[in-house]
Formats: sequence, C-alpha cells, structure tokens
Amino acid sequence: MKAMIIVLMSVLLMPLAHAKEGNAANGQKLFAGSKCLSCHGTDVFTKPDRQVKNLAMLESQVRRCDANSSTNWYDDEILDVVAYLNKTYYKF
Repeated sequence: MKAMIIVLMSVLLMPLAHAKEGNAANGQKLFAGSKCLSCHGTDVFTKPDRQVKNLAMLESQVRRCDANSSTNWYDDEILDVVAYLNKTYYKF
C-alpha cells in the first residue's frame, strides 16, 4: 500500500517539476544586461568539450554564475536565462 501511495504521489507531483518553463525573450534581455560576458565569451556555450551536458546542469551553472556575479536574479529570471541559453546555444 505504501508503494502505491508513493507512486501515485510521484505521478501527481511530476507536472510541478516542469510547470515553469523559462521565457527566452526575457532571458535574452537579462543576459544582455548582465556581466556574464565580462567573465567569458559565448565560446563556452559552443565548444565541443563543454562541461554542461543537460538542462539541469545548465540551470545549475546559471545559478552559480548568478551567485558569483551578484546579478541577484529571482528563480523565474534564472529559468528565463536558461531558456534563452538553451534556445540559442545548447538545444537540449
């Protein structure tokens, strides 16, 4: 019975994990107004041996950069930047 409840809860909560997709147009504006390119160029997004291999890693990296550059983006803004970078460079 416990297993059934866990499976049911997992199925019900699954849409919440992907409920918010970022707004790439807003992400582009945020990215353009940030200090991202003062630390690195766009080559980090396109080189074949890049460290970011999936969307979760991309979000994690954007959060790290946000913290290091003190952009102080909100969660939805981070997801917007992730959406922009994914649409423009990564295409996961």
